[in-house]
Amino acid sequence: MRELTQGSVPSVPVEAIPLQEAPFLAGDGEMARRMREFDWASCPVGPVAQWPQSLRTAVSICLSSRHPIEIWWGPQFARLYNDAYRPILGVHKHPQFLGRPGWECWGEIWDVIGPMLESVRATGKATWSEDFPLMMWRNGYLEETYFTFSYAPLWNEDGSVGGIFCACAETTPRLLSERRLRLLRELGAQTAISPTVQEACAHAMRTLAGGVADVSFALLYERGPDDTQARRVGSTGFAAGPEPLGLEEGRPWPFAEVMRTQRPVRVVLPEAQAPWPGGAWPEPSREAIVFPLLQSGENMLQGFLVMGVNPRRSLDDAYGDFFALASGHVATMLSSARVFEERTRLLAREQAALAEAERQRARLETLFLQAPAGICVLRGTDHVYEFANPRYIELLGGRDVMGKPLRLALPELKEVIVPLLDRVYATGEPFFGNELQVPLRRTEQVQDYYFNFIYQPIYDPSGTIEGISVIAFEVTEQVHARQRAERLTEELEATNQDLDQFAYVASHDLKAPLRGIASLSEWIEEALADTMGEETRRQMGLLRGRVHRLEALINGILSYSRVSRTREKVETVDVGVLLAESRDLLAPRPEASIVIGGGMPTLQAERVPLQQVFLNLMSNALKHAGRVDARIEIACADADAFYDFTLKDNGPGIDPRFHERIWGIFQTLEARDKVEGTGIGLSVVKKIVETRGGRVAIESEPGAGATFHVYWPKRPRVHA
Repeated sequence: MRELTQGSVPSVPVEAIPLQEAPFLAGDGEMARRMREFDWASCPVGPVAQWPQSLRTAVSICLSSRHPIEIWWGPQFARLYNDAYRPILGVHKHPQFLGRPGWECWGEIWDVIGPMLESVRATGKATWSEDFPLMMWRNGYLEETYFTFSYAPLWNEDGSVGGIFCACAETTPRLLSERRLRLLRELGAQTAISPTVQEACAHAMRTLAGGVADVSFALLYERGPDDTQARRVGSTGFAAGPEPLGLEEGRPWPFAEVMRTQRPVRVVLPEAQAPWPGGAWPEPSREAIVFPLLQSGENMLQGFLVMGVNPRRSLDDAYGDFFALASGHVATMLSSARVFEERTRLLAREQAALAEAERQRARLETLFLQAPAGICVLRGTDHVYEFANPRYIELLGGRDVMGKPLRLALPELKEVIVPLLDRVYATGEPFFGNELQVPLRRTEQVQDYYFNFIYQPIYDPSGTIEGISVIAFEVTEQVHARQRAERLTEELEATNQDLDQFAYVASHDLKAPLRGIASLSEWIEEALADTMGEETRRQMGLLRGRVHRLEALINGILSYSRVSRTREKVETVDVGVLLAESRDLLAPRPEASIVIGGGMPTLQAERVPLQQVFLNLMSNALKHAGRVDARIEIACADADAFYDFTLKDNGPGIDPRFHERIWGIFQTLEARDKVEGTGIGLSVVKKIVETRGGRVAIESEPGAGATFHVYWPKRPRVHA
């Protein structure tokens, strides 16, 4: 027994302390709990009661540390570790190897670390390894990893090495990032030095070939001019040579999907075609990723880049970002080369054009003479005619104007044309006349004609204005035709107004007697209630039903006629709120349900026509459901320039033979005695949507319900 010292409490032998209360196993972490619950007597470490103080101290430090620590104990190097070390074990090495000999856990690297551990145990000298490569099997595959760690001896009380203390840190992310960054820098340095696309492809492949540790292989494809094939123009890890591949679905690489989505696609490589190149490693690649190569600054696809994934690394986010940056550099490299090629072609064409311009200069005057436009040259402030081609003379009615000032040659133009010429001569600013009304004497009388023309100042070598060139086109017939069209448009608008008034009056005059018939039938039924039989009552009900149907038909025809002629004010519409209001207006039976999905947009639209579309479709689905528990699901998806609103029901469905017919006016698929309807509702929907720049569609099979699509434009169409 130890002696008691003043101010101390009696010490208790470790053997007498329960394992759950052992101070060197204290802690709230997973590994502290596991060590307290572990049967140490069943493993090489031995019972806790027999642990030397050095092991207890090391375990206490290990469990309380937030740095990854592993302890190798005894001649079998039995393993103990803390929570911070736990991620290093991956998904396959925890917790079954706690307390077990080291080679059982790390068999794949024991030929590397085993001698290091034996050396420390034998010599008592610590080791230090920085960014040391270890190929571990911890996540289901042989994985490339890097660690910085030290092996330090743990001394027993007798002076022997009882175990080894290992403080370690995984440096894999940093080393991989640095290695990949070097490759990206090399790719970036190539973007502006390739004068041709062919050389750019070769540069890209040579650079990627230097990064085989991260890009196990690469295939570069150029999109063909007919958009049906992709031709291989570069590769690493494979034999060179052209390899035209179709872009349709089902080809070795998912080019069709990449082209459609313009996003990268991961590909699991089939083992049947193995071995795929593994780059720096002997194992074949298991995965590849296919990237679209887009033209810089444009949305045009110029090709595809297929890159093999390192077989000893998983394709995590950081690896995917590296591939995305690499493909971006390659795309930029190809785009720059294309721009350079295009500039070279443009320069060559420009030089050829200058030479051609010099050859054509001599022919210019002849061309002026043959031009269909009226061309003349006026010199000086008096605007003296120096040149006029035959067409210009023809426009003047054959009058002789050469060598004369314009105000004397054409005195009727003095008030209209001369001020315009004076302004051009004074300011140097060209004047563009559009359908200018000009009084001109071609015969005995002066008449009004219309011209499009350009007055362009002519400069001498010193930059002083010395004259004005004139190019004129007569558009008298076009102006008269447009004026006639404007008159017809005004008359058509007046006719439409008369038609609207007539439709209103006609519908009122037609519905008034219908309401009278309905009321009369009710009065007759009330008056003869005691004497009227069931058959008579049924006939009276049918009569009123026909009256209401005819009234609905009149309303439908009136609504259909107004769809393309009337426009509401464009306003901000919350479609979710609009659908909820429409559902409340319909007030479906309690058994029926209308489910409005989330994510409904807020858009600029005509509120009333859009609500009429939804009301007609929901009403139509409820009416033809053929069941009391009718259900309508409404959703919205993005469709480029449109919102794709879908209304899906659980009704009887529609045979594909009738998918076009249902949109026609007065079209129904069921007898009107069975389901009340005018056959106008869907035609109104179609007309509203199409006049606003959208379209409608249906997906349905008999017995499987129907899904109606409304493609509504995101931006409202400007109505002239």
